[in-house]
Amino acid sequence: MKPVVVISRLAAMAFLLLQAAPPLAAQGALPSSSTWELSLNGSYMMTNNSRYSSNNSVAYGIEAAWLHRSFADDYWRVRRRHPSFGIRASYARIPDNIAGDRYGLVGLLRRPLSDRFHYTIGFGLSAYTKPFSLTGDTNNIFIGSLVNCLIDLSVSYTPTDRLAFNLSLLHTSNGMLYRPNQGLNYLQLGATYTFGRQVRPPLMSFDTSQSTPHFQRVEPGIALSLGTVMSRHFDVEGYFPCYDLSLNYMYFLSPVFSIGGTLDFWYNWVDHQPIVDKQMLHTFPVYVSAMFAFESFFGPLSIKAGIGPALIVSSEVTIPFYERVGLYYSFHPCHYVGVALNAHAGRVEFIEWTYGFRLRE
Repeated sequence: MKPVVVISRLAAMAFLLLQAAPPLAAQGALPSSSTWELSLNGSYMMTNNSRYSSNNSVAYGIEAAWLHRSFADDYWRVRRRHPSFGIRASYARIPDNIAGDRYGLVGLLRRPLSDRFHYTIGFGLSAYTKPFSLTGDTNNIFIGSLVNCLIDLSVSYTPTDRLAFNLSLLHTSNGMLYRPNQGLNYLQLGATYTFGRQVRPPLMSFDTSQSTPHFQRVEPGIALSLGTVMSRHFDVEGYFPCYDLSLNYMYFLSPVFSIGGTLDFWYNWVDHQPIVDKQMLHTFPVYVSAMFAFESFFGPLSIKAGIGPALIVSSEVTIPFYERVGLYYSFHPCHYVGVALNAHAGRVEFIEWTYGFRLRE
């Protein structure tokens, strides 16, 4: 599929979403705001394997986003942290990069941390103009497919209502669904200008003792995840199961936002199989990792993301850190299910299907 076709389809999707949003927003009885943002940015592109650090490069680009924020829901009025939802299209020029330039389209969730700081989570798709699947260039071991996932985590400082400065971490890869798939990461700095009508949350008089429910400050938990991972060995075909046991310890800063950490134990059959087939006794299938994480709740739904070091890892993994971002649904105060992307060593290797238990009072 040609890049022009993919880009045109992504643009058409964005246009339809933007056309559908205003009528839905108008249904709210209380004020709401819809804004446009235009951003200029520069970034440092990093490969996921230190042996190929000579391929690291600078990049620069432009982004355009649409965001909607509503104040009609009592759930958010009580907590005084009204979220924004939207969509962002981006283009990054990457001089002399083997995979070409990058186009992206992501859905956004943004929430204030304070009057001047907020964080944004974005998840969607990216397309490179020179992936291996189109060019057949054997020097390109980083991006094998035209369409990839795009994960965007950022923190912004807004000195004025119109101007913001952003620090972002982006990741692109295809989850080992198509070879090759080393993936690429970006550490990005940007400046954003906001257009459109902005509305501040309505000033409400609350009896704090009545309006803010009691919530547990500390919450331990445990989760079990199952996934399927593709072999890293080109001469070992097929997909292999991967199991993850996660011990969680989260601290709630408010009823809808928590920070904390996890300790993960993986058993990865993608490393076990070469041991059996080729007696590669140096390869160890058990991984142990730690992660700093934060979780944001939206009624029964939550988004959890984090990053951390690998404590015990296969000798074939050369970058000792990993990331995770997931969407979860709580069907009981203590039980939840969800799906997450696990990017061990900076590369999305598999999708986790999770069942978890929260140790609550």
